[in-house]
Amino acid sequence: MVGERIALITGGSSGLGLSIAKKLASKGYLPILVARNTEKLEQAVSLIEKAGYNASAFSADVSKPVEVEHVAREVEKDYGEIHFLVLNAGVVHTKLLLDYDNIEALKEDIDVDLWGTVLCARLFLPLMKSGSKVLLVSSAFALIGGAGYSTYCAAKAGVKNFGESLRRELLSKKIAVYVACPADIDTPQYHKEIADSPSWMQSSHRNRPLSSDVAATRILQKCRGGRFLIIINFDVMLLQFISRIFPRRVTDLIIDHSLPRPTAKN
Repeated sequence: MVGERIALITGGSSGLGLSIAKKLASKGYLPILVARNTEKLEQAVSLIEKAGYNASAFSADVSKPVEVEHVAREVEKDYGEIHFLVLNAGVVHTKLLLDYDNIEALKEDIDVDLWGTVLCARLFLPLMKSGSKVLLVSSAFALIGGAGYSTYCAAKAGVKNFGESLRRELLSKKIAVYVACPADIDTPQYHKEIADSPSWMQSSHRNRPLSSDVAATRILQKCRGGRFLIIINFDVMLLQFISRIFPRRVTDLIIDHSLPRPTAKN
């Protein structure tokens, strides 16, 4: 198997990660999917194979060093190197900070989204050489803070800034680093997020989410050249433009009236 173009995708068993894996398989990569749920991984591999491509999978929790180290050793033994690393695994909780009564739930967004990204980058990057690519999947909430997403925003902003630092560290090695900051994507996690969100958040208007296949296509199309930050939604692009043109207080006013937030009754 050594000599194949290898793409390793964390959070690859469903949603955006699986869509990215399918797109990369169609481009000649052998996708290696990493996720916690073994049953979902088997289903994802079967789906890719039914499309006529090969795929592989490892069950691992990206926040646990022992499990990620095991995957890294097995990938090195079986495949030699990684040509495209996609760090996509993530979770999201929608709750006001003061409504958390479980410390483990409070830190899960940080553990999986941020620490899991840092850990996987550290352990998989030694398997990458000049000309390879790293894609970190962050969120539009890396660019703004949304009520009810405090720990998620902190984690995703951390991913964005980590990616920017990593890009500069890897310039001399000629390993390209990209950070995608998409808005809502139609995935199983998105539907769970909506179902679990408080009533004041559910009653607000949200733009229709992109399909995971469309989002994957747009993101991968931008993973080339010296581009670093990948924005695929018009409203996020518009917000970026407004932020550059107007004073911060004006931008904050626009965001305050655009995003849901609790009232005194909540």
